[in-house]
Amino acid sequence: MALLKFKIKPPKELQNRLKEVGKAHDLGDADAVVDHFIQKGLAVYEAPEGESLKKQLDHVVEEQGYSSRDELIEHLLLRGLRAYEEDADDPEALAARLRGLGYID
Repeated sequence: MALLKFKIKPPKELQNRLKEVGKAHDLGDADAVVDHFIQKGLAVYEAPEGESLKKQLDHVVEEQGYSSRDELIEHLLLRGLRAYEEDADDPEALAARLRGLGYID
């Protein structure tokens, strides 16, 4: 599902990590991982559905006190990466953590 109507270019230092997480967890390429993390992150912040992505991001920036869309996007990407990159010896523990963070149902 392509939530994003405009292309979000992740910070260069995150691109390889996004690719690795996408491959390791069958999330697709880096763009699909970005879409996934942004979509799930906006849902956690209860961004208004049915609005454009820019309006959803602006709503969260204003409500949560971020300095810019870029800061929010970087935060959402880092949050998603940390959730998927943390080692879990127990796959059920990983699934429970991802479910609790809203990344999987």
